[in-house]
Amino acid sequence: MKKVYNEERIVTIHQMLFEMARGNFNSRIPLSSNDEELETLVVLINMVAEEMKESIFNVGYVNAHKTLQFIAQSAFVLDASFFIKSFTPEVTSFLGYSESELINLPLSGIITAASFEQLYDELDVNVSLPTTIALDFTPKEHLPVSVSCTIGKLVNSSEIILNLVTPTRQDSYRPLAYENENEKHNKTRKADALLIQKLYDYILAHLEEPLPSLKVLSSEFGTNEHKLKDGFRHFFKTSIYQFYNEERLKRAYFMIEHTGIPLKNISAMNGFNNYPNFSKSFKKRFGFSPYELKRNETGITSLLED
Repeated sequence: MKKVYNEERIVTIHQMLFEMARGNFNSRIPLSSNDEELETLVVLINMVAEEMKESIFNVGYVNAHKTLQFIAQSAFVLDASFFIKSFTPEVTSFLGYSESELINLPLSGIITAASFEQLYDELDVNVSLPTTIALDFTPKEHLPVSVSCTIGKLVNSSEIILNLVTPTRQDSYRPLAYENENEKHNKTRKADALLIQKLYDYILAHLEEPLPSLKVLSSEFGTNEHKLKDGFRHFFKTSIYQFYNEERLKRAYFMIEHTGIPLKNISAMNGFNNYPNFSKSFKKRFGFSPYELKRNETGITSLLED
């Protein structure tokens, strides 16, 4: 019986990883207490999904820790065959397509195949329009974005109205300037952002290790220390080390709260050389020691009980 349950659990994990691979970071795997090793893996996967959801904004390259502004009243007008006949101006900035590219484009060209099938089935069985449905849009050159949409129809017309709330960033981009004798011009948004995104991803993937020096990091990413340091602060409004320390403490907090992994192990898993340093940093950040944080009694039982 346990073997069957574990096999089902592994299938669920595979499904979660597939969703993350296609850009969906909203799913979570429910926790249980049936198997310590699998549940530890589940917790870590859920944690990665949460981190990815926070770090990637819907339109752009990196999360500059800015709030998204939501603009309502965006809409598509579709014909009976789901071809786009008209739309409000906001959708061009949301999707990254020009007006000429969107007009007469089939809706299937800007939403995922699963969403199009879901929409088609909804219209086929639901005669009491309007109705609300979540669709995964595919902006040009960006990850899919899940948007809540309302489907309706015009009176005495076969045309379909698709109303949605489109996200956009509140802050505007200003390229970084570097006062270097050999470089007087500004770098483009994409080049700057992708470089810092790579550094961001590297830090999150190596939280269990000591952070390399700025000199080593700049050599690793093929740039200079000044550009790496100033670029990171420009996008994330914090220093590289402060970000690294904040993220590993957040991960440690999550692991303490949701697992039974011993505190010393969690300390080591998050890059701290010894437990006293970890405990001191944790208390400074959260106002209480790791030992004082209440652990989820319904989650994984302590590995020390084995």
